[in-house]
Amino acid sequence: MVDREKGLDAVDIVTDTRMHHVFAIAALEAGLNVITEKPMGITLRACRRMAEAAAKSGKTLAVAENFRRDPMNRLARALLQAGAIGSPFFLLDIGVEAGGANLMHNTGWRALRSRAGSLILERGVHDADLILYFMGDVETVYASTAVYQKVRRRGKISSSLARFYSHRVEDQFGEQEEVTIDAEDTALGVVTFESGASGQITMSNAAQSHGVHVNTIHGSQGTISLPRSRSGSGPELRVAGRESPLTSDEILALVPEWELDDVTSILWDGARRLASYKMSFPETDRKIIAIELQDFAEAIQHGRPPEVDAATGMKALALAYGLLESGHARRAVSMDEVLSGVVEEYQDEINADAGIK
Repeated sequence: MVDREKGLDAVDIVTDTRMHHVFAIAALEAGLNVITEKPMGITLRACRRMAEAAAKSGKTLAVAENFRRDPMNRLARALLQAGAIGSPFFLLDIGVEAGGANLMHNTGWRALRSRAGSLILERGVHDADLILYFMGDVETVYASTAVYQKVRRRGKISSSLARFYSHRVEDQFGEQEEVTIDAEDTALGVVTFESGASGQITMSNAAQSHGVHVNTIHGSQGTISLPRSRSGSGPELRVAGRESPLTSDEILALVPEWELDDVTSILWDGARRLASYKMSFPETDRKIIAIELQDFAEAIQHGRPPEVDAATGMKALALAYGLLESGHARRAVSMDEVLSGVVEEYQDEINADAGIK
């Protein structure tokens, strides 16, 4: 492609996670700017090689993390920064899917740790980025992890999901009706933030028949129930001394100076301040991806860092891998240990399989 497209300025890497570092490093060494899908790389070692190549080339390296671009997540962060719930004490991020013995999205690579296929990495890096976006940097992680439903079967997925992921090609296990997975399907972790706050992170798709979802931050003066990304629903805010949640107008009154940036406002029909919106899931997804690509382009044009740069992308991956490394080591691990590679025993096999030195 580099040889054929002489006017190329940048590449957007949307491949299998195990190839992110391969293409990113090649592109950066060819003098191109790079945005790569999440997770940034298949391991933290791969990410470090990518960051080193970016620093050496002087080119922009961005990570495509779209959930934070949702206007409702922007509003939730503004409320937290404005002290709407006082000082945050602890976060609960619990996502237990009633997947049972079904193969996640019917996709074979999601069954394998060598393909970054675990729920903890594939979905968890989204959660990790938002946790850091809302609460700041994590200091330590202590987790228990497991593969509870090892044998998975192909199930019927909804027609809307099938259309949404129609571009994906099954290249693992063929048409096997049952597959054995080696990627963790469950993680239960406790984190401490540099701010002194604590958090509980639980994710699993091994539950049968009943799921549990809690996504809240509790502070000295109230509680915020965080919005579900790409749903249009806004944050719910409850404050001390009042039984009912605040209304949309009351929520917006707490952040009188908050408004959407120019690009987001254009995509949301000119709105500057809103506490919820109505839009289809595919349309919302397209628009928040457009926002991240616009940010990437402007970072290149103006010589500034992208919102989600290599350091930010690595922190999100380090939090997800921190759960896995802690579960493997059966001890608490620090983010510094995971980011630097001092702790990477869980990733050793993946690095070896991918040939990452």
